[in-house]
Amino acid sequence: MQQIGLKVIVVLCTLLLVGCIGSESTTSNSSPYNGHEWTGANPAPLFTLESMNGSLWSLEEERGKTVVLAFTYTRCYSTCPVISHSLSTVYSELSSFEKENITFVSVTIDPWHDSPTVLQEWTEVNQFNWTHLTGSPDAVVPVLNEFGVGPIGFEDQSEEGYGFNHTQPTYIIDRNGNVRVLWDDADLMVDFFLEDLRLVAE
Repeated sequence: MQQIGLKVIVVLCTLLLVGCIGSESTTSNSSPYNGHEWTGANPAPLFTLESMNGSLWSLEEERGKTVVLAFTYTRCYSTCPVISHSLSTVYSELSSFEKENITFVSVTIDPWHDSPTVLQEWTEVNQFNWTHLTGSPDAVVPVLNEFGVGPIGFEDQSEEGYGFNHTQPTYIIDRNGNVRVLWDDADLMVDFFLEDLRLVAE
């Protein structure tokens, strides 16, 4: 039931485009957030995947911290770089205290290619300061499905290889493990996203 709730709301909130996906985030007048106030099932589905340094990372172990959960992949040519660099800017705006209490994490949408080594190199090249997760397709795909990010189809990009049609949600999860905000726009609008993040982290 929880899985269905996540899928339905993400699909309704997200406009599918070729390659990577983006849509305009809107919020009702009664919502305290700039992104979409989450009204689906809670708590967020738990998962454990392999981090870029080869260790295991568990969402359950992040209880007590606010979590920003994104979905990207290293060979994405469109919206993923925008989201990752927006998150990097958001992270740079946080105080030292906030960084101790807020966890940023990204799950690859391409476990077929994004090994821990590939993710580590990509993270270093882009100077990202948070954990990126991967694993076998059998481990990663169920997580993508749980959060409404399942690859919908492959797209041949000739010399660049392949890409995906996929949804592009970014979640803000509170310290109790409950999803509070969903952003489905590739342009996270840093100032507004930061407002939402700080509100959830209070």
